[in-house]
Amino acid sequence: MLSFFTDPYPNELLYSAISRYHFYIGNVGFAETLEELFGNRAVMPSIDFGSNLSTFVKKVGNNYSVEKILTENTIYPFFAPFITEEKQKMVFEDVSGNSGGLKGRLGISSTKVVKKDGIFYCSRCSKEDIEMFGEPYIHREHQLPGIDYCPHHELLLREYPVNYTEHSRTGYIRLDKRMMDLGISNDDTPKEFKKVQVTLAKMAYKLLELPNNKISLVNVFNKYRTLLRENNWITRNSAVRQEDLLIAFNSKFPKGFLEKYNSDMKISNENNWLAIVVTNPNRQGVHPFRHLLLMYFLNQDIESFLMLKEDEGPFGSGPWPCLNVAANHYKKFVITEVNVSKREKTDIIIGKFKCSCGFEYTRLGPEKTESEKWRKNRVNAYGEEWEAKFDELVSMNMHREEIAAALGISESTVRNKISIKNKSEQRTEEYRSNLLLWRKEFPNASRKQFQREFIKIFTYLYKNDRKWLDENLPSKRSDMLQDMGQKIEGYRSLILKEKENDPKVTRSKLWYKYNRACKCLYEHDFDWYSANFPAAIKNRRNTSHVDWDARDEEYYQKIIEIYPNLLSLEKPVRISRGLFSKRLNLFYLSIMDRMDKLPKTNKLLEEITETVQEFQIRRCCIVIDKMLEETGVVRFEELRETCAVGTPYFKGIKPYLEEYILKKQNDKGI
Repeated sequence: MLSFFTDPYPNELLYSAISRYHFYIGNVGFAETLEELFGNRAVMPSIDFGSNLSTFVKKVGNNYSVEKILTENTIYPFFAPFITEEKQKMVFEDVSGNSGGLKGRLGISSTKVVKKDGIFYCSRCSKEDIEMFGEPYIHREHQLPGIDYCPHHELLLREYPVNYTEHSRTGYIRLDKRMMDLGISNDDTPKEFKKVQVTLAKMAYKLLELPNNKISLVNVFNKYRTLLRENNWITRNSAVRQEDLLIAFNSKFPKGFLEKYNSDMKISNENNWLAIVVTNPNRQGVHPFRHLLLMYFLNQDIESFLMLKEDEGPFGSGPWPCLNVAANHYKKFVITEVNVSKREKTDIIIGKFKCSCGFEYTRLGPEKTESEKWRKNRVNAYGEEWEAKFDELVSMNMHREEIAAALGISESTVRNKISIKNKSEQRTEEYRSNLLLWRKEFPNASRKQFQREFIKIFTYLYKNDRKWLDENLPSKRSDMLQDMGQKIEGYRSLILKEKENDPKVTRSKLWYKYNRACKCLYEHDFDWYSANFPAAIKNRRNTSHVDWDARDEEYYQKIIEIYPNLLSLEKPVRISRGLFSKRLNLFYLSIMDRMDKLPKTNKLLEEITETVQEFQIRRCCIVIDKMLEETGVVRFEELRETCAVGTPYFKGIKPYLEEYILKKQNDKGI
């Protein structure tokens, strides 16, 4: 754990705090700073969110946590309300590691809202920072994409003259007051533009102050629905009046404002971001700046928006229509309550509507178009009024097609209901007799055949006399069991006969020749299968045909031949097993469990390969030879930088280098 770290100032980006730490600690290269803070020299600096925060927290101590840094020292709270709870948790995992999928998860990579490629600051804020802390720093509220004004002083933000995207790949930029313009500058932004921009800047800053993951995208969507419904932008069945909404939205902003931030939309374009925000609760990737535009249009600030109640539900606020065609109130809005549920393992929402007349139906939601309020996915109960109308139509000897059309049901439903209503002891006995006579005439016939030939009798008995039907007519399951028993007997005979004809037949040959029989016996008659099938023959291990002694000698000679060339390369490389493996295209050299078969080669590699420290020493010695030859003096700091050896590692090899220099000087008599 580090003994010192520059604690971030209020609303300072972690990037800025690290840049100040690098300056104070006095490291020559950024790679050393990355090693100290992240234990990894390859970490890429991220100005907006940061990465590898779990390692960073362990390095700097218990006063920090990943959640605290993410909430207080990154711009993540600007995005958090507009992603799902699931993605909020995944973001925490992203920044704890290498942040590989973070930008895609937040929808930054696909947005058209202009990203800030530079570092921005407010001249007034920077002055106050210098007076209070002695130095300026990077405020996270000034780095938010789409935000051009300081929320505190309402001044246009200025860009720092050093662009971090063009800076060192692993470097951090620290604000230098000597390079900053802290004077009062002219702002030529139109007044109507500035009014909107300042309001959006203040709203964005409020988002940064929200507690971690206070709300998510679903909550935001439902609050939008409440506001749209209150302003009559949503129909009774919860469909959005998109064209009217878009016209009003565009008229809210000064001409050219939306175009400036790549957020303008046309009525003819169906896939506009505004429609996505207000109609699809599961669609993510809409930039937070655009959400702020919608809130501004709806005359909301962050505080008032958070206090809003969420929308009442996916089927509107009611009342809802009764769809009982037999009732006098058909299609009238008389149902005052809806029971909303959700199917397990799916996102399908179900609404159950029950009228006082007894008619009950369900509809899948949420509703998206006005016509859906007249749709029913399923009827759960018809009610007395509907049943009376059905009996009336049946008594009039109407055809089934006419009854189905009059009551909005299928012909099969009509047939089944008539069958049930005509139940009587006389009819039951008659149908039983018909079934028994048929069984006597066709003793081997299946249940399916009877159902197909006598659909009316079968339906009646199935609905009204199920127990007797199952006892006297084999079920599909019974047919299957009977057929399976016959199959097994036949397959047993087949296998036994094959064994009798060929006593040496193998199990593999039986499976190849009688695959279906073997599979059936294995799955449904395993005990017989185990007792009667030939024993499985274990596969013999393939003996190696490789002459390892000859290969060992071949590899040895190739390495001896190439080794001097590797040592004399103009740009030194570390001598390793992997290097020989690549240069000679010898795969086995990098597989240690095969090297016991190459003892001569393995012994040679153990003698000539280098550790990282040995390679650093050899590389430094080559540079030392050049320095002594050119100037006769070795400057260690210049040597360290030339050989790109980190300070801690250079300290470890310095005694060896001093000994080498002394030896070289003695040899030359210096």
